[in-house]
Amino acid sequence: MLIAFPKHRNSSQLKTGVKKSMKEHKGNKILQRILHARQLGLKLIANVTYGYTAANFSGRMPCVEVGDSVVSKGRETLERAIDMVENTPRWNAHVVYGDTDSLFVLVKGRSRQQAFEIGAEIAEAVTRDNPKPVKLKLEKVYQPCILQTKKRYVGYMYENPEQETPTYDAKGIETVRRDGCPVVAKMLEKCLKLLFETRDVSLVKRYVCRQFDKLLQGRANIQDLMFAKEYRGMSGYKAGACVPALELTRRWLQTDKRAEPRVRERVPYVVVNGPPGVPLIRLVRSPHELLENPGLRVNVTYYITRVIIPPLNRCFSLIGADVDKWYATMPRKFLNPLPWTVSTGQKKSTISQYFVTMSCAVCGSQTHSGLCGKCQNAPQAVAVVLNEKLRAWERAHTNINKICQSCTGRFEPIDCISLDCPILFRKTQAQRDLNQAPFVRQLLTQHLTF
Repeated sequence: MLIAFPKHRNSSQLKTGVKKSMKEHKGNKILQRILHARQLGLKLIANVTYGYTAANFSGRMPCVEVGDSVVSKGRETLERAIDMVENTPRWNAHVVYGDTDSLFVLVKGRSRQQAFEIGAEIAEAVTRDNPKPVKLKLEKVYQPCILQTKKRYVGYMYENPEQETPTYDAKGIETVRRDGCPVVAKMLEKCLKLLFETRDVSLVKRYVCRQFDKLLQGRANIQDLMFAKEYRGMSGYKAGACVPALELTRRWLQTDKRAEPRVRERVPYVVVNGPPGVPLIRLVRSPHELLENPGLRVNVTYYITRVIIPPLNRCFSLIGADVDKWYATMPRKFLNPLPWTVSTGQKKSTISQYFVTMSCAVCGSQTHSGLCGKCQNAPQAVAVVLNEKLRAWERAHTNINKICQSCTGRFEPIDCISLDCPILFRKTQAQRDLNQAPFVRQLLTQHLTF
C-alpha cells in the first residue's frame, strides 16, 4: 500500500484550491478545461519565479543564493519528514521515494482504510513539526502500485476512504507519453489493469501473446502503429541528422516543393520491412505510402522487439516476468494471403505476385496449388468454407462503404485520405481481402462440379 503526499506552501495554495474544485466538478468538461488551464498557469508561475533566481545566463533577475537556499531548505524539510516517518514504531512505515516536495510511503500489510488513517496521522505530525506555511497533505492511496524510477509510477488510486472504484493513474510511463505509438500505450495499460485486477501473470502473458500473434498475422490496425514526431524545419536539424520527419520531408520535396510540413507540425510515419542491412531510417514510410503500395509490409519484428517489449519489461521485470522469453517461446504460424488476381497480364510489382500461394485456401496447410490434397477430396467442405470467405469479404466491404457514405453524404466512390479516420485503414484492408475473391472463385470453378 503506497501513500502519496505532496507538500504545499503558500505560493501553491491557490493551485491546491483549483485542483480541489476540479475534483468536485468532474462531470463538467468545460469547467474542467478552464480549471486545468488555471492550475497549470499557477504551477508555471511558481516554477518560473524560482527558476529565474538561478538562471544566471538568460534570467533577468538572477540570484543564485535564493535558488540554493530554496533547494537546501526543501531538502532539509524532506529529510526531516522521512526521518520522522521511518522512526515512528506505531506507523511501521517505510519511505520508498521522496523528491522535492513529495513522499511515497509504504505501509506493508495494512488495509486501505488503515493506510488512510496512518496517512492522516503522518500528514498532521509533519505539518506540526514544520513552521507555517509548510504543510503536508495526504493526496491519495495506491493499491496496487508499480514504482519504476523517479517520476515514473502507475497504480490504482483512491482519493478518499469512501471511494469504492479505483482510478487508473499513471505518471511518466508510456501510457501517458506522446513520443511512442498507440499500440504501446494500449497494450501496456491493458496489461497493467489485468495484473492489478486479477493478480494473475498468466492472463497477462496470454493477452500479450495474442496481441503479438495478431501483429504477426498482419491483422493490427495501422493507425495503432503510427509514430508522430514534431518537424522543426529544414534548418532546425544538424547536418546528417537521421530524423524520420526530416527524411520524409526530403523525399516529398523531390516531387513537390510545396509538400514541406509546417514547423512544429507532427509528421506521422511507420516502419516497414526491407532488405537485410538497410539502416532503419531508410525503412521509414508515410502511412499513405503503406496504404497505396500493397508490396509494403509493416516491420512487425521491429515493433515487437524494439517498441513494445521494452516498456512491458520495465514494468513486469519488477515481478520476475520476462516478456522477451514470452515472445521467443510463443508458437508462430504465418499464413500468406491468397493471390489477388488470376492471370490477367497485368504488370507484377511485388515478389509475391511471381509465385503461386503456398497455403491451402481452406485449411491453411502448405501446398503447391490453391487447395491441398485432403481438401480436394472434401468438395462439400471446400464449397462451404470458400463461399463463407467470399460472403464475409463482400459484407465487410459493403458495410464499410456504407459508413463512409453516411459520413460524407455521397454515394459515388469516395477517396478518403484522412489519417485520423479509423475507417480508412479498415477500408483498405477490406479492399485487399476482396481482391482475393477472383482467385477463390477460380478455385470453386476448378474443383467443384455440380
